[in-house]
Amino acid sequence: MADVFEADVLIIGSGGAGLMAAIQADAASSKVIVVTKDKLASGCTPISMGGAQVAYDPKDSQDAHFRDTVLGSGLVCNQRLVRTMVSEALERVQDLERFGTTFLKQGDRYKLFPFSGCSFPRAVTSTDPYRGGFIKGLVEETNRREIQVLENVMVTTLVKHAAEVIGAAGIDLETGKFLVFDAKSTVLASGGAGQLYSLTTNPAVVTGDGYALAYDVGADLVDMEFVQMRASIVHPMKLRGEPPPSDGLVTVGGRFYNILGERYMKKYHPGRCEDVTRAEMMLATYKEVKRGAGTPRGGVYNDLSGVPEGELKRFEKFMKACEAEGIDPTWQPIEWAPGVHHFMGGVKINERCETSSPGLFAAGEVAGGVHGANRMAGNALTDILVFGARAGKFGAERSCSANVHKADEKQISDEQNRVLNIYERKEGADPVEVRKEIQSIMDYRVGLARNAEDLNKAICGLERIKRETLPRNCILGEKTPRKLGYLLELENLTDVGLIVSRAALLRTESRGAHYREDYPERDDRNWLKNIVVKRVNGEMKLETRPVSFTELAP
Repeated sequence: MADVFEADVLIIGSGGAGLMAAIQADAASSKVIVVTKDKLASGCTPISMGGAQVAYDPKDSQDAHFRDTVLGSGLVCNQRLVRTMVSEALERVQDLERFGTTFLKQGDRYKLFPFSGCSFPRAVTSTDPYRGGFIKGLVEETNRREIQVLENVMVTTLVKHAAEVIGAAGIDLETGKFLVFDAKSTVLASGGAGQLYSLTTNPAVVTGDGYALAYDVGADLVDMEFVQMRASIVHPMKLRGEPPPSDGLVTVGGRFYNILGERYMKKYHPGRCEDVTRAEMMLATYKEVKRGAGTPRGGVYNDLSGVPEGELKRFEKFMKACEAEGIDPTWQPIEWAPGVHHFMGGVKINERCETSSPGLFAAGEVAGGVHGANRMAGNALTDILVFGARAGKFGAERSCSANVHKADEKQISDEQNRVLNIYERKEGADPVEVRKEIQSIMDYRVGLARNAEDLNKAICGLERIKRETLPRNCILGEKTPRKLGYLLELENLTDVGLIVSRAALLRTESRGAHYREDYPERDDRNWLKNIVVKRVNGEMKLETRPVSFTELAP
């Protein structure tokens, strides 16, 4: 038998977007349950630098923030979502400060940090970067409100009544108990899919679960071909996957060099050098490594010797970690390579965070449309605050008028059997090796540089894994719920890998974070379009839709 929980608003994920949604829904007097595969708090927000883009400087404006974001997106973002984000950013940051997050200030005004690719310094930055400083206020407010949070719960399916999402079901990763959640509104806030690749800044729990859940119920996904990479440390090894502070602190004196000692960004962007978007930064670095000017680890060097000491001291965790490895970043360079950082695409939403599946909302990295082909640094945290709050607000609003539907007993029984029967498999593929194979396919076929041959091979490889390997995945050794969860994550990673690969194959141009070696130019004539992916009668369907230019046109 399954344990059954009832909520007005069910929130899947306990990162920044999920907690913001929970607080707003609770403020609307809704009964809220947050379920998280990890602990409170989880995901990427607790390890973020803590910089949220806000048009706060008197010389800056919401229009400038809007323009930077749209142009940085390669013109394929949803401009309505961007306008909403820039309009509500300051109010949401002030909410966060009121909840308990501390921001750097000069007097009584926010101190603004300059991020690359932005026309003005506009990053409002929390204290204690990379150690939970930004999410601190959300955790404190969630606890103050006594919002129910169920930790170590992996949602394995969304539950539907006709076309409507009416909750979810999943497994307690500690006890193995099967759980059912009846909800009038369900909010996906489960983050991205960084673990689809072997080098990523994302923690181990970020495995694309939300994308797979939405895809399984037929919701639209958009812009999934756009996967953002950023500088990720490859040496020292104990810092592998962690980003150098603020993209290498390039706006305050950080510099990049290849193994020949050349400041190579001068060649690609003579006027701006390192002060470019992440997509431009990663592509130039890829080209240097490809031509043989990279380090033996496939990376380049980040020289921080020109960064003021006061700026470096702010990143206490980073400096101490380097010191423990015998490296002094004030004069010794850090070695990095492009690693997966953020998925621009996700579940398609409108300004109310509604998806194409009634009853299902989405916010944060799991949602698509805000960032288009390339996310500007700092906009991720602005995104989670604004749209997390909106998902909670409009999810609660819907719950006031939504009918109550109990999950169909057969649907729940079938899902419970599907999940728990995996324990009965006696032999099969080793899940650890299967994950390595999935990551290898994505690293080498669907990485920073793509082409039709590699993408077709990736699709064939992932389809073979889905067809032949996943049905015989076996838990080796002691059969624990944690190992079961790891195996179920492989199903999600495979589906997301196929979605990314097929969308990347369809887009025959280079734009933002999507670089096609066989189509190296941006093609505004034919590709000012979004690719939408959805499941129809068990099959993956892709279609293109023209970008809607509501304010800023090409």
